[in-house]
Amino acid sequence: MTKKFTEEEYQKIADCFDKLNKKYNMGLLASDLVDEVFKKFIRDYEYQLYWQEIVAIMNPITRDEAHEKFVEKEKEYYWRYKKKDEDGDVYYLTKSCGLILPYHPTYGFDWYSFTEKEIIEAGYNPDMFDKEEVE
Repeated sequence: MTKKFTEEEYQKIADCFDKLNKKYNMGLLASDLVDEVFKKFIRDYEYQLYWQEIVAIMNPITRDEAHEKFVEKEKEYYWRYKKKDEDGDVYYLTKSCGLILPYHPTYGFDWYSFTEKEIIEAGYNPDMFDKEEVE
């Protein structure tokens, strides 16, 4: 059974190893490092079940491959504003000049998909939109 980590969990494991590796400077073989990592993550995961995945994330050589294999990809959606304007038109979210903005599809609309995290970071409330998953 393979564990799928979130992006935040992945980053926490990688940062923890990098910080401890600077302290002990012995790489993955340092028993002190393994003990420290074990103490840090024992509460977060069924640690022993996912040791292989955690070590693959910790190891700088296999980290990128582990990211592809063990990190859950955030789903992307097309976002349509739930309310219509005074003319009954519907607006979608699109990207323009690096910003996420409402856009009317009749004005040369380009389809852009965004994760929920991106929508929140842009200052929007995801509950105000209908979303259609991108396949």
